[in-house]
Amino acid sequence: MEKEGLKSSAFADIIGVNRATISHILSGRNKPSIDFLEKLLNAYPNINANWLISGIGYMQNKLEQKEVLVSKKIGKVVVFYDDNSFEQLNS
Repeated sequence: MEKEGLKSSAFADIIGVNRATISHILSGRNKPSIDFLEKLLNAYPNINANWLISGIGYMQNKLEQKEVLVSKKIGKVVVFYDDNSFEQLNS
């Protein structure tokens, strides 16, 4: 809601749940049901379900993160050997 700048009533309308459901979840009275999570993820497919449930990882799906990684190029690679020597490989 915060990322999208939505009030709870608008958020409820977008994901297709009762406005009281959002109010109860935000107040801590109820925990989100599987049905609620499914509706939220259908409305916002870019949200990482693992993050939504556990708080672990990134908020957005890895597909969006891969797009950022693909645009980066490797400048150099440094290989460290067991004998404390190293080799620098430039692209």
